[in-house]
Amino acid sequence: MAVPWLVVGNLVLNNLDKIIGVMKPGFTRKKVEVASAQFDLLNQQIAELQSAASTNAEQIKDLAAQVKEVVGALAQAAANAAAERAAVRRLVYVAFAASALAVALAVWVLVR
Repeated sequence: MAVPWLVVGNLVLNNLDKIIGVMKPGFTRKKVEVASAQFDLLNQQIAELQSAASTNAEQIKDLAAQVKEVVGALAQAAANAAAERAAVRRLVYVAFAASALAVALAVWVLVR
């Protein structure tokens, strides 16, 4: 059961730089005294914000696809674990039946 957590940890560590890049975007920050320069600065900042928003949307889409992949892997691991548990349960039933048969045979030999 540790394998799926390793996959999740590996996924987070591999994308840590992207996550930090999304959390701390760099925008233009300047104080301007002239009104026309202020207007140009505002236009530049708006363009940067729009670019950051579209980049964030793409990254969120990528992260959602990766989360979907991880969830699928976790579901597959759970199905595999359930199948293994069922196989072990059948093996335990066979072992219990064999031990009961051995006990019955031992009692029969002692009584005879």
